[in-house]
Amino acid sequence: MKFDDLIGNNDVKQKLKKAIDSNIISNTLLFSGPEGIGKTHFAKVLASSLMHPELDIDPSALRKIEENNHPDLHILEPEGKTSHHSIASIRSLIEQVFMAPFEAEAKIFIIIDADRMLIPSANALLKTLEEPTLDSYIILISSRADEILPTIISRCFKVNFNPIQDQDLIAFLQNKFALSIDDAKKITKIAGGSIGKAIEIATHPDYLKKRDLFISILAKENISCFYELSEAIAKLEDIYVQSFSKENPTKFHKEIDLLLDKLLYWFRDLHLLKSNADEKFLFFSDKIDLLKKQNLNNLISLDKIIFLVDEIKQALLRNIKLKHALENFFIKINFV
Repeated sequence: MKFDDLIGNNDVKQKLKKAIDSNIISNTLLFSGPEGIGKTHFAKVLASSLMHPELDIDPSALRKIEENNHPDLHILEPEGKTSHHSIASIRSLIEQVFMAPFEAEAKIFIIIDADRMLIPSANALLKTLEEPTLDSYIILISSRADEILPTIISRCFKVNFNPIQDQDLIAFLQNKFALSIDDAKKITKIAGGSIGKAIEIATHPDYLKKRDLFISILAKENISCFYELSEAIAKLEDIYVQSFSKENPTKFHKEIDLLLDKLLYWFRDLHLLKSNADEKFLFFSDKIDLLKKQNLNNLISLDKIIFLVDEIKQALLRNIKLKHALENFFIKINFV
């Protein structure tokens, strides 16, 4: 795969290609931007260009990179029940940084969800970022770069990614999944510029089921008391736990983060409606009828919502169940 094969972020493609051609690529990079817009794919294409700079790359080497099976490509993902980068995994990375490449001209280390590094892990990595070897490249990937230690960020060349433009995403969905223009537009609207989310919606019908269930809770559909709210939240939690928790803890944590993002966007949309903002700026623009039915008087401030959502995240890190954390949130805002 080449940069031209990737969807969207053409400015990033040009910047990276120019840096490679001019041989001025930084040894430490931070790919930052929303979840699911292709940052990891960009990192792997960059990796193949640095590992095998020859014009005609050996197909077997390219296949190894695409399948994450190349001895000089190291991809680190959060691990364990809390989905963090442990200090042990970072120390292992540091040891490998100073080894010579096995097959390629360079070694590439891709740290996915770099914001999930524990502070001791980040501090352990810091020295290596300051003095990387010439044949090693470290690429940090994050959709929450503001949660990475500032000392880490300051030692990286930051590459900012933007959501995929609608026309690019619609064309991709039509070509990839043979969707009608109407279905492609509907998925694009919900995906919000995320190619990863668009693919998930197109291939997993239960995505819309989870989304609609959560929206029905926020819109208080069939909810008039705390008991009914608790029952609805329990049903939502069951869907997420059954879908992700046991098989893929990292995926589970990502999905919960996206769920909490939806919580923030719902209240943001209510504030936008109250201020008579253009409906095209609404995140849940496809649910405009439900939004307009909500009581816009005495809305909870967005600052408080952000604070309370952060409380949910902290509670989940302490292994408190999602159901209990969400119930506590709704109690604090006098939801019912």
